Amino acid sequence: MALTIARKGYSIIDKKTLKLIFTGKIRDSLHDTIPFTEHEKKIINSKEFQRLRRITQTAFTLYAFPGATHTRFEHSLGVMHVADLMLNSIINNQKRLLESLDLSCEDTPKHTKEFFLENEKLNGSLSMTKEALHYLENCPYLTQCLRFAALLHDIGHAPYSHSGERFMVTWESFGSHLEQLDAPLWLKTPFKNKIKKLKEKNFNLNELKIRHEVYTLIIVSKIFNEEDDFLSVKMGQDICAILDLSVSPNSNGDLHKSGLQNLLHEIVSGEIDADRMDYLLRDSRECGIIYGYFDLGRILDSIGFYLNHKTKKYHLALRRSGISAFEDYLRARWSMYQQVYFHKTVTACEAMLQNINKNFPNFTLPIQIDEYLAIDEHSFFPYIEKNYASNLKPFTKEILTDLIYNRKLWKRVYEEFIPKNTLRTIPSLCPTITNYLQKIDCPAEIIENSTNLTNFSPKGKENSSKNNLKIIIKDVHSLRYLEPVENHSTLINRVDEEFIIRRIYISRFKENLEDISSKEIQKIISDKIINPENN
Repeated sequence: MALTIARKGYSIIDKKTLKLIFTGKIRDSLHDTIPFTEHEKKIINSKEFQRLRRITQTAFTLYAFPGATHTRFEHSLGVMHVADLMLNSIINNQKRLLESLDLSCEDTPKHTKEFFLENEKLNGSLSMTKEALHYLENCPYLTQCLRFAALLHDIGHAPYSHSGERFMVTWESFGSHLEQLDAPLWLKTPFKNKIKKLKEKNFNLNELKIRHEVYTLIIVSKIFNEEDDFLSVKMGQDICAILDLSVSPNSNGDLHKSGLQNLLHEIVSGEIDADRMDYLLRDSRECGIIYGYFDLGRILDSIGFYLNHKTKKYHLALRRSGISAFEDYLRARWSMYQQVYFHKTVTACEAMLQNINKNFPNFTLPIQIDEYLAIDEHSFFPYIEKNYASNLKPFTKEILTDLIYNRKLWKRVYEEFIPKNTLRTIPSLCPTITNYLQKIDCPAEIIENSTNLTNFSPKGKENSSKNNLKIIIKDVHSLRYLEPVENHSTLINRVDEEFIIRRIYISRFKENLEDISSKEIQKIISDKIINPENN
């Protein structure tokens, strides 16, 4: 199962322990020391990965929190490190759990054991994870695949991270260029299936934009093209399969044989994953705030996995003792969205980008990967000036300049903060206000955000849980059972902390570049629309 390749004077795997050999370390402001393998060093030093030094992690958040100048580069290194910590914790925790389970079963009455086995069939099995655990322990190829997937999960990001996705091509345009795209068949096939499903669901493919994950998959397939087993096309396919479940693992590889694709995917990108755990802690630290902190160590001590008998897939699980740390993690995420990611200054930048995108429809980021990779936050504006100068109106150019170079931002003139469960009973004033602003030729944009704790689906009136994350509980016989997470966390069942935030921002000037006074507009909105009875 294990590879024992030697190349250029170094070994990739320790033949005695069947573990990856780390050949260097990186000092990190959050995790202290991040070790890397020789192959990871090669990927880190590639031009595709080095580009992430010029993609800020939180885009325009630095306009509100000046310390937030960190990039996708260090975040990606951190995610690789946290994913590795999660994997090692899962292995150690699961070994102890299975050993304890075997001992408990020996002394358990027959009828209790029968109930235990029935419960496993219904809610998921811990005892049937031994073969998967053996793969995790003894297959360094899977460990390296996971580390690479975590390292490269953001390599396809556009300039200004998620904010820049407004300028990506539509699925219609992407589909029309798919055959000419330099990508393998095993990647084009899931892309075609995705387009087919979107059409079946009646999405407008002329409006729906692709996201950075599409570019990530293509870039990974481009990087992994060597004969070396750890940098091969086969490994590239398995990495993409971990990043995106619609991609099939290589049929002859350990990822396919082990059936661990889904579990490794959840470690990188799930409800409790390496990506979120790194960026919450890292963004908090760099912004100089405490909202995003939680007990990472406690979560790692509590994490395990189980087998779903119906789907034959493995999923993450938490011991009940880790519930409090898990809920703190959810609260940290909610607080960061409230206080940082949805900050009024940050959403002002989003309003400006939204307006630019609306009035500059000819501009899209290129589909071809080499051209796309040449664009970062240093070259974004020069790229537009060079390739789209004739389509760039003075009004739009002024907004771009204000946003990127001058920090002269649009002003908020109205805000709604409505509990999600009262949306139908509380009418929105946004349509009335925007109609008025349109009549007086005042450029304006509505930015809407939702602040929810989690994407979990509480059971409610459903007969069975929709959540894959389960809680491991221990009974009086020391047997371990799995129960739905919502049975043990009142927090994820709460809807009173879910809000819809709508903000209206106006430009500093009209289409003819005539100045606009935001204070005057605010007064008019207050007098004529919000409080007309007082005037």
